[in-house]
This record gives sequence, C-alpha cells and structure tokens, in this order.
Amino acid sequence: MRTRLSDDGTILHIHIPMALRRRGGKKVIVTSGAARTGDEPDRFHDDPVVRALAKARRWQSMLENGAAATIKDLARQEGVDKSFMARTLRLNSLAPEIVESILDGSYPDTISLESLRSPFSLVWKDQKEYFF
Repeated sequence: MRTRLSDDGTILHIHIPMALRRRGGKKVIVTSGAARTGDEPDRFHDDPVVRALAKARRWQSMLENGAAATIKDLARQEGVDKSFMARTLRLNSLAPEIVESILDGSYPDTISLESLRSPFSLVWKDQKEYFF
C-alpha cells in the first residue's frame, strides 16, 4: 500500500494493489502479499468447487479404508444419491495442475461445479485443454 498527499495538501491518494478473482461463482478482491485478517472469505468453506473436491477425497479415503464396501453402500451411509457420489468421486482423477489451481483459488471461469460433474476426459492433457 502506498499513500501520497496532493501538492496542495487537500487530497490523500491511497494505492492498494489488488486483483479480482472468481471464487465459487463470486468475485472477491485479493490483495497481493496481504496477511489474512480474518475478514476475507475463507475459500475452503465458501467455495463449492473446493468443498466438492474435499468431499471426493474424503469419500475415496472411506472406500479405500473399508468404511464402505461399495459406492452404493457409502452413498447410503452419507445420505446422497449414488450417481451424485460417483460424479463427485471422479474429481479424484483431475490433473494435479487443475487441483492446485482450485485449491489456490486461481482456477478459470471454465471450471465450475457443473463442469466438474459433467463427463470429462480422464487423460490429464485433455483435461487441461478442456478446462484451461
């Protein structure tokens, strides 16, 4: 942040470097190098794309650890439709670069909850071309 007083001393100019980023369908102001004050939206709780990715990881872990034998069993346990669960579990096959951009909040507008739950290629190169 830079401040400057006008030559006649009547106007204070304040320059705050910032950028607008889309997170969870909302535009938020992101300041570069700013410390978190607690007033900013927490993208890990507010962003439905991040929440879906976390849910997919959690459900995959539950299947691998034997908390449920099948997707159908796990869907019943979690109280969701099995096709919804299967579409969400596909997020575990996203390219690492896409997951990284989702987690750091820099993903493009082409990535939405709807686009991630629609069929997409499992080939990482094709995913990057499709989403970026």
